[in-house]
This record gives sequence, structure tokens and C-alpha cells, in this order.
Amino acid sequence: MKTLLKQVRLSYPSLFKASGYGDSEPKFSATMLMDEGGETHTKLMAAIEKVAKEEFGDKAKAVLKKQDDNSMRRLVKIGNEKTDDEGDVADGYADMVFMKASNKVKPKVISRAKQELTEADGKPYAGCVVNVQVDLWAQNNSYGKFINCKLLAVQFWEDGESFGGGASADLDAFDEGEDEADGEDW
Repeated sequence: MKTLLKQVRLSYPSLFKASGYGDSEPKFSATMLMDEGGETHTKLMAAIEKVAKEEFGDKAKAVLKKQDDNSMRRLVKIGNEKTDDEGDVADGYADMVFMKASNKVKPKVISRAKQELTEADGKPYAGCVVNVQVDLWAQNNSYGKFINCKLLAVQFWEDGESFGGGASADLDAFDEGEDEADGEDW
């Protein structure tokens, strides 16, 4: 079921180059943060329930509960549970919920004016506000019964505070001098 998540914050985007962890197959992916209990979250949960009811019928609630009880398989996660190495809630995740979506195929990435964006455009980036189209689908096979999410398209909507930007360079710390012709760096 195609679902549009409106004006969510983007985190961990891998939209232009597929990436993988360990031996896993590289995929394009993104994590979307939304206000817990907000309109987008509420619509997303309704869509998940609809997909589950269509596939699992009367057992939909039990399948969703089993998925939610498994922290590795939970589709929509609690932001306050995502912590850094020091135990602090990850930047931007406090009091939010989040969902990761991925795809083997590169998603469409567009501007607010629906023009195609490239990596060189610098948008979208971690922390900006985007609209995201995902495909919610039911898995019902020997590997288990779950609701999964495929990333289809991302629309940059507006700037937001960048995640993980780190410190910027202070060019005043460098001495000023002539360019050396010999090419030595030390």
C-alpha cells in the first residue's frame, strides 16, 4: 500500500548510493522521524493496520503485537529508545517515533518543485524536512509474518537543523604565506 509521510525529518539518508552493513546486500535507505501521536504518525499506523488486516484477517492484531514486541522487527520505533554510546537519546530523536525504509532500487529524489535532485545538490540531507512515499507490504512466508516498508521516493520540503554536521573548519587558524612550488606538505 503506497503511503505518503508528510513533512517528516530525514535521518541516515542513503538516497544516492546504496550502502550495506557487514555482508548485507547494499540498499538505498532513509529513516523518517515524526511527532509521536501527530497526524503523520496516526495515518501511518492506520495504514499499517489496514495492510495487516488485508493479509492476516482476524490475526492482524496478534501479528502486529508480535512484530512490535521484537525490537529488531518493530516497524515504527520509539525515538527515546535510540541512544548513543553514552546512553543519551540520539540527536533529534527525543519524543519522536521513527521508521526506516529501504529498497534495492534507487528511489526518486525530487525538490519541492518536483525537479530531480542529485547528490551534488546537497539536498536532501540528514535533518531536513521531507515528504516520503513508501510502500507498506505484508510478508507472509517461511521467514515470518510482518509488515515491511519499501522506500519509493523522497521530496525535499524545507531546510532543517542538520544532524551530525560536526565542527566546521576555522580557516583563521592557518598561517598566511606564499604558495610553495616544490609541493612539499611538511
